[in-house]
Amino acid sequence: MIRIAEIVINPLTATEQRVLEQISLGNGPGVGAANLTMARATFTRHSTQIGRKLQAKKAPVKVQMGFVSGQLPLPEVLLAPAEFDENERLLWQAHALHSSVVDIAKHANISQFDLAGDTARLLSKAGADNEAHLIRLGHAYEVLTKDHLPQPCAA
Repeated sequence: MIRIAEIVINPLTATEQRVLEQISLGNGPGVGAANLTMARATFTRHSTQIGRKLQAKKAPVKVQMGFVSGQLPLPEVLLAPAEFDENERLLWQAHALHSSVVDIAKHANISQFDLAGDTARLLSKAGADNEAHLIRLGHAYEVLTKDHLPQPCAA
């Protein structure tokens, strides 16, 4: 077990780490399973187990917890494709830290009704395939750090 500020994280198996890596690359169950030569249902089952062990429901928070706990290696630092303003950085952090639309919008200081559009624009600007990939790129572009600790939740 790993303790991070009173959050107990159970270690991932080697297979779970490979599944989490696929998730962080933006690969869904179909592509991720194919890349790991496993059945889609097996990939999904591992993803669910990862959520339980990392106390995270959504893929972006799973990825962030993987980085924070050291169970997912940090990506190589990359040059960001653009400058990101403070509002974009706040939205990026919100996706890394929270699972609910309400909490993400509140953290980013935006309306829940604007969340989908603002997130879509951030994904496009960052070159991310989805929110989990956005978290990986956030670390690669040094927008996010391991100090951004998500709130645990029951998976």
